[in-house]
Amino acid sequence: MTKLIHALNSKKFRYGAFSTLTAIVVIAVLIVVNLIFSSLNLSYDVSKNKSYSISKYSIDIIKKVQDPINIYVLAKSGSENPDFKDIILDYTKYNSNIKVEVKDPNLYPQLVDKFKSDPSQSVSSNSVVVENGKTKKFKLIDAGQMITIGFDQQSYKEYVQSIDVEPQITNAIENVTGNKTHIIYSITGNGELSLPEKLINAIKLANYEMKDINVLTEEVPKETNLIFVTTPAKDWTPEMANKVKTYLQNGGQAVFALNFTTSGFPNLMSVLGAYGVSVDNKVIIETNTNNSLPNQTTVLLPNLEVNEITKSLADKQYKVLLPVATGIKQNNIKRNSLKVNPILTSSAKSYAKNSSAQSVEKVNGDMSGPFNLAVMITDYTDTKTYFETKLVVIGTDTLISPESNSVSGGTNYNFIVNSINWTQGKESGSYIPPKAPNVATQLQLSGGQAVIITLVTVIVIPLTILVIGIVVWARRRNS
Repeated sequence: MTKLIHALNSKKFRYGAFSTLTAIVVIAVLIVVNLIFSSLNLSYDVSKNKSYSISKYSIDIIKKVQDPINIYVLAKSGSENPDFKDIILDYTKYNSNIKVEVKDPNLYPQLVDKFKSDPSQSVSSNSVVVENGKTKKFKLIDAGQMITIGFDQQSYKEYVQSIDVEPQITNAIENVTGNKTHIIYSITGNGELSLPEKLINAIKLANYEMKDINVLTEEVPKETNLIFVTTPAKDWTPEMANKVKTYLQNGGQAVFALNFTTSGFPNLMSVLGAYGVSVDNKVIIETNTNNSLPNQTTVLLPNLEVNEITKSLADKQYKVLLPVATGIKQNNIKRNSLKVNPILTSSAKSYAKNSSAQSVEKVNGDMSGPFNLAVMITDYTDTKTYFETKLVVIGTDTLISPESNSVSGGTNYNFIVNSINWTQGKESGSYIPPKAPNVATQLQLSGGQAVIITLVTVIVIPLTILVIGIVVWARRRNS
């Protein structure tokens, strides 16, 4: 018994007991910390283009949502597209009113049928439904709408060009929680340049409904929120011009993307003339290398005058691409209600040449810059009823092409959507560009980096552990 008491009182036993107790406490703390962080569901998106995180604009939108929102991922459990699911789950972090559920179409056929617009409609796996649990308003997003497929001309193979999940989901949440539908009509009837499908999709993703209207045979509907006008093949008739004038005078909104040829269309120019501007018949040549593509003086990268339309672009130092642009001339109309402000401008080193010129070199008679390449216009009519008109006039229509948008890194469509948003009184930063897919790449190490990593992992770390072990052993022995 005496020996046992002596052993329990020995320094060796007390040291061992203390070490054991310390180990138990450390393990207990680690378990508790692990449980706490597991319950918080914390994560950080380390992907290069933040492919698994939603943007600030989406976060601001969903934080305002008060109705219960049900997001159904229609897929067999375990077969959900991870690129879709991870982004969708990110929505639940910012508002407890948003719930996400995976529903197997085979197990819940009645749920799927409920969201079909047509009983014969097929719903592909990984399609998503966003439903307002209060109003029961919903939007079905097909899986194919959440990715953009490109085609490689060299390999003749399709590839995933972009992931469009966030703009589709945010658009759907705005749609099912909002009361107003904004309708944009693209003007047709005189051979106008058609809006590309990719631009139409970008506008739709900003929560607008797109339609065509032939003003040669139709009146502009009263529910129209904006008309989009591109360069026609020939001048409008006086009747077409009058229809558009009437719409604008009654508080209409418009975006005009016109090239230098429209300067010869007097009826169309009379519409812009009523608001103090006209399109020039010359092409802008940009010799400032910071404001054009290399060796392409007619492909402009204009200055962004900071305003409601361009602020979100200027803050990120984005550039709009304007191929073969002309100037927007301001006429001498003195009307207190009318305000014309530049949006895009060329540099002081630019000059304007006749479109028929055989050379881009500057000669006597060529007007020197800077020039307004896009302007924003506000006007109001204060009679019995107050009407405010807003217009954006751009001195080229080639900025709407998918190729120009691609070269600009998506800034062109961002700019167009921002312009539309300004006319509608919406925040200019509300355009959500699709995300480029993450591509796995091999880690490339230099010879020096490889040597350092080898030294640290093979020599330094093991040697450090060995030294610590020797020190602890010596201390224990001496005690």
